[in-house]
Parts: sequence; C-alpha cells; structure tokens
Amino acid sequence: ALKQTKMGFIAALLAGIAWSYYNRTMIGYFDTDLLVVVFPTLILWGILLCLTDNKNRYLLLTSLLIIGYRWYYGGSYSLILAMSGAVFLYTLIFDRKNIFNYKLVLFILAAAYLHTFVAKFLVIFALFAFFHFGKERVEKFVFPLLGAVLLYMIFSGALAPILTKLEQYVFREIVAADMQLQFFNVIQTVREAGAIPFELFANRISGHTVTFVVSILGFLLLLVKYPKMIVALPMVGLGFLAYNSGLRFTVYAVPAMALGVAFLIVYLGGFIKGYGKYLFMTLATVAILYPNLKHIAEYKVPTVFNKQEVAVLDDLGKRASSEDYAVTWWDYGFPIRYYADVKTLVDGGKHDGHQNFAPSLILTTPDQEVAAKMARLEVEFTEKQFNERKTGESIALMSKEYGYSNPNNFLQDLSSIDISKTKKTRDVFLYLPHRMLNIFPTVALFSNLDITTGERYRQKYFSANTYFQSNGNQIQLGDGSVIIQNQGMIALSGNQQVPIKSFYTVSYDNQQRLIKKEQRVRPDGLLNIIFLQSYNTFLVLDDAMLNSTYIQLFVFENYDKDLFEPVSKSPYAKVYKLKI
Repeated sequence: ALKQTKMGFIAALLAGIAWSYYNRTMIGYFDTDLLVVVFPTLILWGILLCLTDNKNRYLLLTSLLIIGYRWYYGGSYSLILAMSGAVFLYTLIFDRKNIFNYKLVLFILAAAYLHTFVAKFLVIFALFAFFHFGKERVEKFVFPLLGAVLLYMIFSGALAPILTKLEQYVFREIVAADMQLQFFNVIQTVREAGAIPFELFANRISGHTVTFVVSILGFLLLLVKYPKMIVALPMVGLGFLAYNSGLRFTVYAVPAMALGVAFLIVYLGGFIKGYGKYLFMTLATVAILYPNLKHIAEYKVPTVFNKQEVAVLDDLGKRASSEDYAVTWWDYGFPIRYYADVKTLVDGGKHDGHQNFAPSLILTTPDQEVAAKMARLEVEFTEKQFNERKTGESIALMSKEYGYSNPNNFLQDLSSIDISKTKKTRDVFLYLPHRMLNIFPTVALFSNLDITTGERYRQKYFSANTYFQSNGNQIQLGDGSVIIQNQGMIALSGNQQVPIKSFYTVSYDNQQRLIKKEQRVRPDGLLNIIFLQSYNTFLVLDDAMLNSTYIQLFVFENYDKDLFEPVSKSPYAKVYKLKI
C-alpha cells in the first residue's frame, strides 16, 4: 500500500518471530492472539489502501475484515473505535476536504457497531451499492449517514463494552452488575495483565531494548514520510498499555514497531551506494532478528497437561456425555473440553468475576453440602440462561428463584435449602487437579467477599512449597517460612511465630492408594502443615483452607458419600461425580 516492499519484507521477518507473537503461536500453544493481532493488521492494510487509492472496493474489503474481527474477538470494540478516530484525525490534519475519508469512517463504524451480524452485512453492502452506483451525486449523504451511525452508537449502548474494558484493564475496579452485586475482577489475578518491567516490555515487542528504541525512532520517521500511518497509532498505544496493564497487550505493537525499524534500515541504506546498500540492510536485519531467534531457541514450555492428566480426562470422556459438566477452575476449561468433551462453567474466554464466583465457592467452601448444591444449581441455571438467551448473574437468579432478596442470606442458608425444585438435567463432575495447588489462594479470592458490598473477608492462609531444606529440628520452606519442629511453631516470613495445630503426612503406595497420617501438635494452633510426600511438597494452611472442598477431596479423599462418588483417584487429578 505504501510501495515499500523492502520495508515490508524486513518487518515480516521480525514481526513473525517477535517474542510476544511467537510465544502465542508456537506449535501446540496457539492462542486467540494468533488472529487477534492479525485482524487489526489486515484492517490497517485495508485502511491504507482506502486512504491511498480512494476506491469503494477497498471500503468493502476493510468493512468485511472488521466484521470478521468483531465476530472472532469480542474485545475488539475499543481498538476499532480508536482506528476510526485515527482516520478522522488524519483527515482533519492532512486531507479534510476529501469526502472519501469521511465515507471510510462511516463504513468502519457501521461494520463494527451495528448490533447483529446480519445487519452489519446488509448495511455494508447497501452502503457500498449506494455509493458505488450513485457515484458523486450521492456523496452529500455521507455526513447525515455518519451522524445517524454515531447517534445509534450512543443510544444503543454500543460504547458500554469499551467502558467495561477500561474499568478492567486501566482502572482495575471490581465490576458491579445485576442486583448491584460486586465481584472480584479477574484482571487483578491474571499475570499477563499486571505491570511489567521495561526490559521485558521492550523485549516482547522488538526482541531487545536497543531494537525497541530504534523501532520507535523508525516509526516516528515513518509517520513523517507517510502521515497515513497515523492509523497505526491505536495499535501502538494498545501495545504500550502493556507497560502498566500487562504483557498480553504487547503483541499489538509488534507490527507497527517492526515496520518502524524496517523503514529505518531501508532509509539509512538509501545513503549507501552500490552493493554496500544491500550488505548493510542484510547485516542490520540479522542484528534485529538475532535476539528473537535466541529467545526461540531457549524458550521451552511444558505441555498444558501431562500424559497422566490426559488419561484421567480420556476416562472422564468415556463416562460422561458431551452435555455433562466438569466443574473446575477456568485455567483448565479449554483442555477439559478438548480431551473429555464435556462442558465447563468457566474457561479461558469466560472468567469474569461473577462467572468465577460459583466455581470458587464450590472449591473453597468447608461445607461439602454447599459445594454440591452450588455445583448443581450453577450448572442448571447456566444451561437455563443459555437456552432462554438470558443474561445476568446466576447467583442473583438463584436467590430470586428460592425467595431471597439478599444473595448473602441465600448462601448462608444453602446447606438447609431444598433444591429439588431445580430439575436435574445432566451429570456434574468435580475435576480436581494436583496443579491447582499452585493457584489455590487465587481461586479462593473470588468467593471470599461480600457480593452485596464488595467488601473482602479476612484473607485465608495458604502456601504451597516444593522447595524446602531440613536442618535438624527446623525445615526451611521456599516461601521463607521455617517449621520449628521441637516447639510446634512455624516462623512465617517476617519472623512472626505461629503455633501449629496439626501435622499431616500424605503419600501413595505402589498401587496408588492414599496413606494419610495425622499428628495433633498444639491445641492452641492456628496453622496446619501437610507434607505431601509423593509430591515432595509442604502445604501451610489455616483451618478454612484445610476444610475446603478441594483439599478434603483431593488431598485427603474425605468426601460425603451422600453427595459425591469418586470416578478417578489418580495422584495427578481426581474426579468426583455429583450424586444430587
């Protein structure tokens, strides 16, 4: 589009292997960002074609790409709006008399913000036919049509998702919803959405800090040479948001920064005569590629699940139908659906605070009857909402169904509530993997609050340690704590000494049968120690976490036989079938 094929070639070599794009597209680790960044890059190309050639067919091309992007990725609202704003900005500064540019903004907004998929297609093709066959005599309708689309966006609520994303990623507030309930924001717990060091930020975009700085200079030079590249600024801005809001965003800046450094290489090469020009460009290209190639050679990632975990899920798939549910944490949702062919309540694309509340409560409550009833209700109400095409927090719907105006009261009474009025339509399984030990404190956060006020309850104590060193009467744990065995005390990091209530040893024999031993240490104890001998792991936890559904069913295999039936007792993952 810019007639800069050398720049494009060099940029393609770099962008395709830049850290953040490579990490999400390596074999066996495809992420949605495989296309989440490709779509806006193609849209950028379409917009540049429109601004360069002013042909209606490129309006259609760009609009279809936007429709595809909106279909593929629900979070594309903000970026498309920003790109349309960048087109408008370019027009006001450099080409304000060109009616075609305003027409381009009209097509972008119509393709992105009309509510239904069919409506977008019909309107876009109608607009294309109107302007293509009407030619110059219908150009006067561009502004009224643009005004109509803007009014529709304002009054239809099309801007609401944008404000929600800002709350989640920029302001990081707890999200309020139906019945004025307050839930814990998942973005506060996702590592990829946290602030990152500058060096990591630069490396993920360009592979090296020097390359990143040079890329910025090149991109600025590119803007001077081709002002149309202003439309790439929203992608750059979203990528730079990563410095404060998490490494998951860096991938958006990769294409523009790659074009920047590539343009600088080509530009500087233009000052060199003869074959020296190509030698310089080749060496400079190798220099910017090397850090990324080195990263690829060193980047070794384990599989999502190991062979033994997959065996558990294969077995579950043989016992369950595709309409049954596996209740677990959202990290495991997608692979469970793949291997076991069952539904899940939450997954990598569905894990907002209100969606995570029920799984968190099920896994962390000390009352197994509450866990069982909540699992049954959450599954049935989720299906009911899906079938009736209704939205809203399921906990609010449950409360109303059983005559409670306050969800807290409903939750407090749940163990004694007769839930038989909610018809059982399918089987429900609890999937409890060993790997959840590493994130169990995070799991607990989502239900450890008053959902009517958002106020958090006292934080539960849990620490898992796979690194430890025994020294006489003391065991030094990886988190800095020290178990003082002869005193029955544990010195937490910060030297606060807390009495130990009980010490448990859990192991498996050769037939993978569980062996557990309990030693009462001090009646005034506040924390418990569990030594998972087969995993070489120490757990330090309070009574609330010790009695949680996950710890009791996975670690100790203590389950209420009226509520649960064991399906798999593998040391890697345990599965229980709900009996109610």
